[in-house]
Order: sequence, then structure tokens, then C-alpha cells
Amino acid sequence: MSIDSAQRSDKYFTLLVPATGGLFVRDSSKSPTWQNLTPIVPAGETVIAATIVDQGEPPSNDVHISILTSDGQVFQSACVVTGMYTWPGNCGPFVNNTPPNN
Repeated sequence: MSIDSAQRSDKYFTLLVPATGGLFVRDSSKSPTWQNLTPIVPAGETVIAATIVDQGEPPSNDVHISILTSDGQVFQSACVVTGMYTWPGNCGPFVNNTPPNN
């Protein structure tokens, strides 16, 4: 189980990996505020920890989500959070960023 948060302009995001599994983001600008990201987790992977961070200086339009899986792999995705967007369709596929010799 893990929790992390980030802010981008006037939007606040909380990322949650509940003890029951899955991956969820709370987006202060959406209703309902909690959105399920579990469908975009790589197939066969179980998330045990996750982080979310604002991409950085403007004109950044996205946040980055990194996940750690139960088998020690690290994946990252970028999700657009400007304009009209819908979770999880605003996120790109998770890319494997596992360090060598893992």
C-alpha cells in the first residue's frame, strides 16, 4: 500500500495503491474525484508502490506516474492533465524503466 500526491497549477492529485491492489488517482478537478488507473497497469503486474509528480516548468501539460511492481520492475507513464481529458485515456502506456541487474 502506498500514497503520494502532486500539484499542477490549481489541480491536486493523490495517487493510491490500496492494500487490496490496483492503482487509483484522485483528481480535484474531476467528478467523481477518484479515477481507476488499474486497467492501464501492464498485464500480469501487481503494483505495490507508486509516485506522481508534475512534469515541471510550464508549458508542461502532464504529470508522470511511476510504479513499482511486486516482481521489482519499475514502469513510468505520462498523463495529460490540461484541456478536456478523461482518466485513464489521458495516459500513455507504461514504459519499463527497470534498472539493469534488478
